[in-house]
Parts: sequence; C-alpha cells; structure tokens
Amino acid sequence: MKKLITTLMFSSFILLFSSVLLSQSEENVEKYSKIKITIQDKSDLKELQQAGLSLEGMRLEENYVELILNEREIMKLDVLGYSYQILIEDMTKYYQERNKRSEAEMRELERKIDKKSQSSGFGFGSMGGFYTFDEVVAELDSMRMLYPNLITAKDSIGSTIEGRTIWAVKISDNPEIDENEPQLFYNSLVHAREPEGMMALIYFMYYLLENYSSDPEVNYLVDNREFYFVPVINPDGYGYNQQTNHNGGGMWRKNRRNTGVGLYGIDVCRNYDYMWAFNDIGSTPFNSFNDETYRGTAPFSEPETQVIRDFCLAHNFIIAHNFHSYGNSVISPWGYNLEQTSDSVVFNKIVELGTSLNNYDNFWYTKNMLYFYERNGDHLDWQYGEQITKLKILALLTEVGNDNDGFWPVPERIFPLAEENVYLNKVLAWGPGVIENPPYISEATLNIRFCRPLFDTLKISAIETNPDNHTSKVNAQLLNLNDSLVNEIELNQKDSSFYGKMYFNEPDENFYKIVLQQNGTDIPSKLIYNNLKFTTVGPIVLDSIFYSKVSTNYLVKTFVKNLSTNTTITNATIKLICDDPWVLPISPNVRPLSDIPPGVTRNNTFSFSVKYIDSLFPGYFNFKVEVMSDGWAYWVDSIRVITAIVDEVQQPLTFKLEQNYPNPFNPSTKISWQSPVSSRQTLKIYDVLGNEIATVVNEEKEAGSYEVEFKSTVGSRQLASGIYFYQLQAGSFIETKKMSLLK
Repeated sequence: MKKLITTLMFSSFILLFSSVLLSQSEENVEKYSKIKITIQDKSDLKELQQAGLSLEGMRLEENYVELILNEREIMKLDVLGYSYQILIEDMTKYYQERNKRSEAEMRELERKIDKKSQSSGFGFGSMGGFYTFDEVVAELDSMRMLYPNLITAKDSIGSTIEGRTIWAVKISDNPEIDENEPQLFYNSLVHAREPEGMMALIYFMYYLLENYSSDPEVNYLVDNREFYFVPVINPDGYGYNQQTNHNGGGMWRKNRRNTGVGLYGIDVCRNYDYMWAFNDIGSTPFNSFNDETYRGTAPFSEPETQVIRDFCLAHNFIIAHNFHSYGNSVISPWGYNLEQTSDSVVFNKIVELGTSLNNYDNFWYTKNMLYFYERNGDHLDWQYGEQITKLKILALLTEVGNDNDGFWPVPERIFPLAEENVYLNKVLAWGPGVIENPPYISEATLNIRFCRPLFDTLKISAIETNPDNHTSKVNAQLLNLNDSLVNEIELNQKDSSFYGKMYFNEPDENFYKIVLQQNGTDIPSKLIYNNLKFTTVGPIVLDSIFYSKVSTNYLVKTFVKNLSTNTTITNATIKLICDDPWVLPISPNVRPLSDIPPGVTRNNTFSFSVKYIDSLFPGYFNFKVEVMSDGWAYWVDSIRVITAIVDEVQQPLTFKLEQNYPNPFNPSTKISWQSPVSSRQTLKIYDVLGNEIATVVNEEKEAGSYEVEFKSTVGSRQLASGIYFYQLQAGSFIETKKMSLLK
C-alpha cells in the first residue's frame, strides 16, 4: 500500500520537530538504529528518500528494507505510517562492543596481519583500529620522511568551518615537478562515518611507496603518472565522531555547519553545482536542516566542496576514485537520474576489470538499480559532468565493505578490505581504453572435458583486446576458493586468441576458479580476468518437475538432488530457462533453494509461472535449469515436459492408439496400436511429472497392427502406484494416453 502524506502535514511535522530540537543542547549526541521497514513495492523507497531518509547502507528484500536511521528519521516513519521493527537499538554501541579489543589483542592482531600484508608501513589507528584525523596527518609526515623522492610534503589546499586543514599529497617519480603525465585523484572521508575508505586509500599510498623499487608495474605507474591524494575531505565531521566516540562507532555523517537554528551539518556530497537541487529525491531542500542528505542553501556553500572544486580546477585529472562505505560496489555517473552516460561503455569496462579480484558489484548491472538511489549535487556527477571550467574526469565511487562490515568494520577486516581494493586502484591508474590502452582479456571460456568423478583436462580459451599491439602473454592459474595455487600454465597465442590445456586430477570435492593474468613485456601490465569457475562438488541434478495448469500458464516446481558424497550446497538458487518460441519470458526466473545436504532433494518453495502462446503451444516444454551457488551456475540440466494429454476418443482409421488393457493394471498391461504406413515407431512411458520411464519400442515397422506388454518392473526398478502416460510416435503421428498402476 502506497502511503500518502500532504505537504501541509509534513511541514507541520518539520516545524514541530525543529522546535523540539531547538531545546536540545549540541552535546546531545543522537542515537542511530538499524530498522526493518515493511514496504509494499520499491516505489516506497522514493517516498522514503523524499522524506529525507538516507538509503546508504540499505539492504533491500522482496517486502522489506533495512536502513540505519536516527531518532528523527524514525519519527518520520511514524508520520508516514510505515510499519517497522528495530533490529539494533544503538548502532554506535553495537559497533563499539563488537569492535572492542584490548591493546595486547590489537598488537597481536597487527603482528599476525603484518606477516600476510603487502604493506609494512600501514597499521592500526587508535580509534577502534582506524586512524584519527591527527594520525592521518602523522602518516603523511611519516611517508614524506621515509620516501622524500616519491611523495611531496603535505600541502594545505584549504580549511574547514572549524579551522581544520584539508591536506593533499602527490606521489610520482619526480613529485616536486609538474610533468606532462596523466593526473589521477584519489580521495576519501567525504562522509564522516566511513573511515574504511580512508584506510584503503592510505594502504594504497604505502603500497606504491614500498613497492616502487621491487615491482616493475608499480615502477611504471609511479614513473608515468601523478597520483594526488586527499585522505580526509570532511575533517570536522570526522573529528566530531572522535570527540563523541573516541573508540570509534560514531555515526555523524555531514560536516559541522551551524545552520542558524541550532542544528548542524550539510551533506558535502550533495553540495556540488552540477544538477544541484535537480529534485528532492536523494538530497533535501532548505527547510530540512536535520536530514542526512540536506544539500545546503546553495551549491558550493561549504568550504569542503569549494576546496575540492578548486583543487580539481587547478589540475587536469583524468581519473577520480572516491572512496565511501559500504556496499561492495562501484558506482559511475549519473546519480541524479540513474541513467548511463555516453562514456558508460568505458566506465563498465574499467569496473569489470577492476573488480575481477574483489568481485564488487557494478552498480549498473545489479539489483542496486532497483534501489532508486538517486543523488543530485554529488561529487561524482560534478567531476564527470562539469566540462566547461575543467576537463571531463572519469569519476568512480567505491563503496568498501559488505553489509556485515557496516560503517565501522571489526579490526580484523580493516586490512583485508584495504588490500582487496589495491588492484582496482591500479586498474584505474592504467585506465584501460582511456589512458594507455594496455592489452587485456575481453572474454574467456572454460571447456571441461570430463565432469565426474575426476576432471581430466581443462581447455581454456581467451580473446585479447590489444588496440596498441603491445607484446603480451597470458598465464592461467588454477586456484581453489582459498586462493591456493593448484596448477599454472602459459597459454598459447594465435593472433588475438589464447588457448591451452591444463591437467587436472583433484580427488576432493571443491570449488575452483581459473585466473588469467595478462603480463606485458613492453608495458608491465598485470591485468587480470577472473570470470571462470567450476566445481567437482555434486553434481546437482534435476530429479523431477511438478506442474499444474492455471488458465494460460503453468506453475512449475523443480526438484534437484545433490549427488555429492560430503558437501552441503549453501546459498543456492535455481534458474528456469525455456527458449521455446511459444513461451513468454519467465519472470522471475530465479528462485532460492534451501541448503542441499549430500543425497538430499530440494525444491524451490515458490513456483515459476510459465506463460505460453496458446495458438502456438504444441503440448510440451523444453526446460533447462541452472543451479547456482553464490551467483555462479555450476550445474546445468534439462528436460522435456509433456503436458498435452489426449483423453480416449475415437481415432481416425488411418492411425490408432488403443487404451491399454487391463487398466488399472498390476503387474503388467498390454498396449495396442495400428499404423497404415511404414515408419520408425516409438512407444515411450512417462510418469506424471513428464519424466521418461522407459522406451518400450524404438524401431522401423511395416504398416499394420501391433501389441506389446508393459510390466511394472523396469530394469531393477519397481514402479510405484500412480498415473503414467504412454506416447506413440509413428512418422508424424503422435498420441498420448493415460494409464493407472494400482498395487
């Protein structure tokens, strides 16, 4: 049910609520809760945005959405009339309790992580494992002291309302000289409660500095690029979180602008002039001082946005990477209308390559597009869209971390989340198809020769896109899902194609992936294609199909069985596919499955609705099913489902299929038919679900009358009591009849 609220009613709420807040002191830190809101359809999300609720960190399901809201926003839910449930009462307390570690525990954790980390300079900060603002500044000073030939001293590019400095640094082989090299812009902490993006940025800075002398790819990038970093764009908001919650977990998002009515903060990610105030969905207007997405009184009203604007105008950035959290996704313009741009082909290719290791979602190709998550006046649209006073910047926004990580991940996740974005940062520095056109694998396939019980040979084929004809080679690595190397080969090359065979003989049930690594010789690129997976688990096979007819469609349930010996399949879904020309698109065509232990059969709880064109329908469907685990279709099976059953009627004298006798039968029955022509004749038996039970006849026969006996024992299988069907095909003649087995 769509909720309606008049402008007058909501304005009254705003006035009432503002008067309540005026009586509160500034030190009264607001509480944030995780809320489960019942929705009727996804259009409700727009209403929530229009009411000023931020959808960042949202989890969306079929009939509910989970959001992190403050007390004011929860009051709005009451006014709007939404039903909701509080899942976590106090998010700050939740983050602090789950992230709490003693000093000794933090030292031990850092010691363990250092052994596996790609960076020795990067470490934990004092705010729940995250750097405070002062510690970020100290890290910039430390980098300058350790690597004076690669990084500039920190440079003040402006200051905030409360007088804090916004710092920038540059990394390059000649950092003090402005060379004619592509300029790249990396930034973070626009929103004050998203420190993991800042940690990922600092980690990447150390990665470049520490690996410059040993990694030829890093050497090439640092020698031929100018990297600019602004790790904290909103130091006032971040400082406020430290002030109110010095152990981390603070939920303040905006800057610290005093709006003049005793209320604080403007969303500096809604304060840029490109499409500023395009609508009130995703940013809220003048009288919404307390909304998380309040855009301010005018574009560029805030010193933070002015600083970033002027910094971009002073440089010729080609790429901008804006770190946020959370959502495990990479977003490209446009945000103001959720449409793609004229450069979306380039954006999508960069995202596809950059996320091949961390498997983050491309916002445009995921269910996120159903979120109606519009954002106007944001830095991403401005960086790309403003092309009058500056050059076009290919700007991307990465939401670091998953739903469980949240805004303040546990300390054990700080390093892995930073590391998993290093490759994405390097791909952006290469800018495939934009800056240097390095070669990369544009598509690849995996042919598995034998499936069970062991694989024999994996055949790998790949196509390379190499517009500048760089010399390159491709290595294929076989890894298990723990990233342990099983085997590795170099693929053969012929023109733009690569191919190879890899021996495989792993007896254990496991999931595997093939990673293709592009190694240039004249350009030391290491772009990776990671889109090939297979498994020795199972297989999962189609056990049966149940259907029932409703009007001009069939409701279909699939039953699949796990033939594995020791592996339970979790997070599985099943996809139903039918390419018959008389079948309309199946929607939805993916349904969830509960966990499938070894030897167990599971079905999709909700039926697939298969609609067909009655005038074209011949009485059967050709179905293919794909069983997927974590989005990968590891198991595929198919079946023909015969639904058109002809009751016993008088047949023409030319062809005739008799009713079996006796009927019901036990243990056997006789089936008779006649054919006026010589032809190949088949007689097949099906169960009630359309599965073929037996082929009784399959041979060339002369014209004439015939009779066969069918027994209830098929091979070693004893048929159960129930309805069965027998189908005769003689030349172009096909007829089906029912029979009953009664024991």
